[in-house]
Amino acid sequence: MACHIIGSYCKDQALKITINKESAVPIRDQLVEQLGLSIASGSLRPHEKLPSIRALADRLGVHYSTITAAYNHLAEVGLLEVRQGSGVRVAASGRRVENESTALSLEEMFFDFLARASENGYSSSEVSKCMDKLRHRPAVKRILVVDGNQDFHPLIKGELSPHFQLPVECLLPQQLLSDLKQAEEALVVSSLYHLFSFQKHIKDLTRLVACNIEPARNELEAVYRLPKASLLALVSVSPHLMQMAGKLVAAMRGEEIAVRSVVRDDETEIKYLVKHADLFLCDSISREVVSRYAPPAKMLVFNLYSSTTIDLIKERLAKWG
Repeated sequence: MACHIIGSYCKDQALKITINKESAVPIRDQLVEQLGLSIASGSLRPHEKLPSIRALADRLGVHYSTITAAYNHLAEVGLLEVRQGSGVRVAASGRRVENESTALSLEEMFFDFLARASENGYSSSEVSKCMDKLRHRPAVKRILVVDGNQDFHPLIKGELSPHFQLPVECLLPQQLLSDLKQAEEALVVSSLYHLFSFQKHIKDLTRLVACNIEPARNELEAVYRLPKASLLALVSVSPHLMQMAGKLVAAMRGEEIAVRSVVRDDETEIKYLVKHADLFLCDSISREVVSRYAPPAKMLVFNLYSSTTIDLIKERLAKWG
């Protein structure tokens, strides 16, 4: 299980973990978010063994206490099992098992639910009332994306809106938690990290979905392959995103290549850079402006959300909206 470290940027290929030591998000939280999403998506299967605490710490170049804290948190929420002598494994209940020989049918799961409801003193009529509430609940009327970086909100809205007929709105986590009525008649989309806190407040978990912002791995590989003395132009509507990208590129390439950051609305600067830049790396909102001047061969567009993530939101809306 090889681990590649480029400056402060580290990838564990088998677990598909990306650690950015320059990020404001603590490394422990990055681990919790990515491991949890891997379990939820099925990349890590029930009972699958994870690297030991010390082994993963060595591979990622972080302190073992950070791995311990992440593993313990995931164990507390039921996604991992930490047992002395057998190591760390994905919990059996971490996600629905895909193997037909062991997967529970919907009917089996429903009768299991009825048995647990009965054991806790509920009657069949009370269960029926809950089912009636489910059948008659209002339809989802908007997609509510909760992200802690307000600078990303225009990007998120611009990127997701073309894929859905419903309006897309963005909030900070504290804005949602201060007024939970905003989640009514909405599908709440958040990172796995914030999902844990929202689960305590949002009753209908079918209308809460974890979708992480994807690291731009393909784009970073293209930057890594740029010849020395190249000029990379970063174009975005988000100054914070350009700052993060600039630090990441500096960690990867040092002074081997030059980097120029340009806000999308500065078309004069973009036109000037067309003559000098070897590669334009732009966000999805800035693509239209950059494409007016730069040839396709010089352009790379990165998206915050992958097509898989967008399909996940569509599936949740189709089945539970």
